[in-house]
Amino acid sequence: MSFDARRLALFIILVLCLSMTGCGFITKLKARDMLNKGVKAFTEQKYPQAAEYFQRAIQLDPEFRPARMYLATAYSSQYIPGSPDPKNNEMADRAIAAFRDVLGLEKGGQNTDAMVAIASLNYQMKKYDESKDWCRKILQVDPNNAEALYRIAVIDFDQSLKRTGLQGENVEFLKPEEKQETAALIEEGLKSLERALEIRKDYFDAMEYKNLLWREKAKFEKDEKAKNELIRQADLVAQTALQLKLKAQEEEAKKPRKLAAAK
Repeated sequence: MSFDARRLALFIILVLCLSMTGCGFITKLKARDMLNKGVKAFTEQKYPQAAEYFQRAIQLDPEFRPARMYLATAYSSQYIPGSPDPKNNEMADRAIAAFRDVLGLEKGGQNTDAMVAIASLNYQMKKYDESKDWCRKILQVDPNNAEALYRIAVIDFDQSLKRTGLQGENVEFLKPEEKQETAALIEEGLKSLERALEIRKDYFDAMEYKNLLWREKAKFEKDEKAKNELIRQADLVAQTALQLKLKAQEEEAKKPRKLAAAK
C-alpha cells in the first residue's frame, strides 16, 4: 500500500471514529434532555409522565444511573400503602425491580439509597422478613447506617405488638416458644436502637421506638418493681425524644423559606 493510500485509510478510520463518538455524545445529550423533562414532571407530581421520560432516557443510555434511580423513585411514588388494588402492588414490584437495576449498575451493588428504598417498600407491603433482610444487607455494606438499624427495630416492635396486644392482654395465652421468640425480637430491636443512637445521638425517632420496645418488654415482666422501672425508663426516653423533636421543628421553622414565584 502506498503512502497516500495509507494516509487515506487512516483518515477514513479517524472520520468514522469521530462520527461514532459524536453520535454517542448526541445520544447522551438526548438522554440528559429526557432526564430533565422527567425531573420537571416529577416535581409537578406527574409521576406516570415522569416515568415515561426516564424510560426514554434509559433507552438512549442504558447505563445512565440517575435516570434509573429517578425511574424507580417515580414508580415508588405511585405506590399507595394499604390499597387493595392489585395494580398497586404491581407498581411496588416494578419499583423494587427498578431499584434492583440500579444496584446492578453499581460496583458490588453498594447503593444504600436503593437498598433502603427496597427495604421500605417491602415494609409497606407488610413483607417484614424481606424488609429486615434488606436492612441487614445495608449493614453489611454500611455498618453505621442508623436508618437500617432503626428499621429493624420498627419491624421487631410491630411483630411483638401483634403478638402481645395493645395492653399485653395476649401474653398469658402465648406458647413458651412464642414468648421466647417475642422476647428475642424485643432484645434485637433494643440493641439495634442502642447502636443507632450511638451513631446519631439526636435520633428522636429511634428514641420513640426505644420507649415502645421497653413497654413491650414490661408486658412480660412479672415482678412489679422491675416492670415499673421499665415503664419509668420508657417515659424518660419518650420525654427526651419529644424535646428533641420540638427542637428540630423550631430549628426548621427558623430556616428562611423560598418565596413562591409570581405567576
